[in-house]
Amino acid sequence: MQLTFIGMIQLVLGGLVILVGRPGSTLVFLLFSALFEGSAALVLPALGGSTVPPVQFALPFVLMRIFAPKGGLSGYFPDALRANLWLALFCFYGVALSYLGPRLFGGTVNVAPMKTPMTENLFFVVPLAPTTQNLNAGIYMTSALLLALCAYILARCEGAQKALVSASIGCGWFLIATGLLDVAGRGTPIEDFLKLFRNGNYEQMSAEVDGMVRIAGIMPESSTYAGACFVFLMVNAEMWYRSIAVRSTAPVALALMLMLVLSTSSTAYVALASYAAFFILRALLLPGLAPRGKLQETLVLVGAAVFLAAVAMAILPRMLDAVSGTVLSMTVEKSASSSGQQRLFWAGQGLTLARATFGIGVGPGSFRSSSNIMAILGSMGVIGILSYILYLLAVFQPARRSSYGLGDDAAQTLGGALASAAILGLIPAAVTSPIANPAATFSLLAGAALAIRPARPARRKERSAAAGERAAVPAAIARRR
Repeated sequence: MQLTFIGMIQLVLGGLVILVGRPGSTLVFLLFSALFEGSAALVLPALGGSTVPPVQFALPFVLMRIFAPKGGLSGYFPDALRANLWLALFCFYGVALSYLGPRLFGGTVNVAPMKTPMTENLFFVVPLAPTTQNLNAGIYMTSALLLALCAYILARCEGAQKALVSASIGCGWFLIATGLLDVAGRGTPIEDFLKLFRNGNYEQMSAEVDGMVRIAGIMPESSTYAGACFVFLMVNAEMWYRSIAVRSTAPVALALMLMLVLSTSSTAYVALASYAAFFILRALLLPGLAPRGKLQETLVLVGAAVFLAAVAMAILPRMLDAVSGTVLSMTVEKSASSSGQQRLFWAGQGLTLARATFGIGVGPGSFRSSSNIMAILGSMGVIGILSYILYLLAVFQPARRSSYGLGDDAAQTLGGALASAAILGLIPAAVTSPIANPAATFSLLAGAALAIRPARPARRKERSAAAGERAAVPAAIARRR
């Protein structure tokens, strides 16, 4: 077991969280830790070089803070478990099946392994058998549930909602800054500095496509960076749409959108197109749920972006050919490429394995997919996919006004923004993720959304002052322009 420099930093911060951390700062600690998706806080050579990501390494410190004998927040745990019941079922079933699945169906089916060796065979498969990846998947499933429970508990406390808004804005600027450093620092010591953060056990992908630099920031590849940017674009865009901290959320949302366009990631283009479709449909079907003048502001911003793009193309005519060529190669032409065919094969395994196991699943970590949805279907079968869908519905609450725009009060409005962002932020994983477990950012946003905007009022109980009280989002944060 080897502690990396990131783990050492987290060890210090985690100690501060336990000793003097407030609920808001503890939630910020988790959210920023989740940004280091390609990093390792801990390396485990005994498990084939598996690594512990920073957000999982941060969990024990946060749990110790919550269950501290004095000043703890354990009184909220029953409510947290009740609110996240469908996620608990999903994760418990996933953990059990990660052990049982490959043993029940071992040798009966062939699967594309999670760690595909270097081979010219695009459709390389091996007989199903237990591997260390099943153990890793079970750990990730457990951490996904714990992150949601922690986020729920922390978001129920005074000052946490304000910290959550500020942290979401800060995370967005962090991704923008690291992306710009990645582009500007190619071939300089800055590039070597960013590589220090890519110390996880992940494959490092190509840095260029058709002569254009692919933006990865501190992530191992462009699609991972695009997925992280898209999640915080959703958070900031949905808060801006509901007039929450407009002066701060609008610039970061626009900058994140620009970074996604420039990332040359097909994941980014699919995600942006999907959000554009959602935004347009919402504006057409539910225009009354947007703050006054918000749709007009959107049209002005879109018009300005188109104008600036046209000016850039006029000044640099070659840019149009380069950008259009890159977009075509990463979208329309990708399906006919060898990479596209391989990804289709990986995704198709989900349905094949669900049928072969009579809807039970072969267990998380047993095979590589290219879609989170198909990975869940093949790994966890009918129970997994149904519990996952029911949890998404519990988070989004489609029958409530605040899921689409303004709520009845500031807390409902913020909760609706986080819920929408959590669901929309799953789009990249739906078209690229090889694994069944939810991302850390999804668990954090979903848990916080359920706490701020509960599906049903939590039971009224006498709580000690140390446990804290639920606080509404200050109107100055929710309505500031």
